[in-house]
Amino acid sequence: MPRYYFHYRDGSSIFEDDVGEVFADASLAMQHATKIARELARGGEPTNAAIVVVEGGQHLFDVPLGEQGD
Repeated sequence: MPRYYFHYRDGSSIFEDDVGEVFADASLAMQHATKIARELARGGEPTNAAIVVVEGGQHLFDVPLGEQGD
């Protein structure tokens, strides 16, 4: 199963996830990224930040914190 990495981007700064998580497919990784983004948004992280999902060295998608309303 593929390993997905969930980097945190705030403006021009990126904080890389060097451990990652194993999921069966990208849709499960998207669900996980959405959960992370929602928790960070609730915790007061900037709404212009995002979770950047990478697999196999390839950027798959971003999940912006600003789109994670309650």
